[in-house]
Amino acid sequence: MFTAVEQQRGSNDLIDEVVRSLTDVGITVTRRRRADDGATSDELLTLDAGPHGRTTYLTVAKLGAVDRRLATAWSLPSHRPLLLVARHIPDPVADVLRARGVDHADAAGNVHLSWSGLRIDVSGRRPRMSPPPRVPDTTAARAFTRSGTRVVFALLSWSDLAARPVREIATTSGVSVGTVHTVVHELTAAGYLREGTSGRALNRGGELLDRWAEAYTVTLSRKLPIASFVLPDADRAGELETDLLAEGAQLGGELAAHRVDPHLHPASATFYVERVPAAVVAKYRMRPDTGTVHLRRRFWTRLDDTSPLVPSPLVYADLVSSGDPRQREHAERIRGADDRLVELDRS
Repeated sequence: MFTAVEQQRGSNDLIDEVVRSLTDVGITVTRRRRADDGATSDELLTLDAGPHGRTTYLTVAKLGAVDRRLATAWSLPSHRPLLLVARHIPDPVADVLRARGVDHADAAGNVHLSWSGLRIDVSGRRPRMSPPPRVPDTTAARAFTRSGTRVVFALLSWSDLAARPVREIATTSGVSVGTVHTVVHELTAAGYLREGTSGRALNRGGELLDRWAEAYTVTLSRKLPIASFVLPDADRAGELETDLLAEGAQLGGELAAHRVDPHLHPASATFYVERVPAAVVAKYRMRPDTGTVHLRRRFWTRLDDTSPLVPSPLVYADLVSSGDPRQREHAERIRGADDRLVELDRS
């Protein structure tokens, strides 16, 4: 496990390498610190392109390996201009960042900068043959494995659960007691759990939500789809929802987000279920296809949860992981509107 000092050193070393890459394309770089901006780096880089102008970027450093799924799920500061730096940014990741309006540069020499009077786009360069030792991007890595994300999800979703016995957390998460012990230890060591007078409690919940949403996208989300269906009679969508909820399903995705904040008009309906409700499928003559009704596997157990909606951290993560800018924008809206998400951000 790396300390905060080691993480900062890794970030500084990475930015040093990226500065050399920027210098190679004719950019003069001035560095300065920023006291507190809420991002994962407090570095400001002023890039001077001579007659083509200059711009000061807030810099976010990603120390680990990056891929397209992670780039889609990253919760990045809304501050613009923003410069994301990494050891190596493959072309598919660069495409995602460009679509999100994020300039970027890496230690291999790949650079994308765009401002009034300047556009630089260097891509396709491979990592250097002898890169510096890899530094994990964060601590508590074992809490963000596929089984670990189930535990973190449960802790994020129910405010009382962190203080409950480990066996109860395991039952809710659907994992072993040993896995819960490991995750609790990792989260405590990383500062995401703290011991108080009433037992364990979450700390830095908003940061933990961001990390969990990234890990969920990469490790767990892709394992959850069960089936997708076409509903022949779209006018019966309301009846279908009523019948599925009566079967124990819960709403997720766009439709759940619409119930939290009507600003988003859902284009699909996602339901989390234990199994395919065959009788309901037959009643509405639904046919398997890449349709707009999606069934996903419920991966948690909470007997006292009677809400028609899945827990809001999952609604948020499914919007973020969609890759749809419209849904990503709405994810930020519900983060400020949902009581549990607001509580996490304030913890």
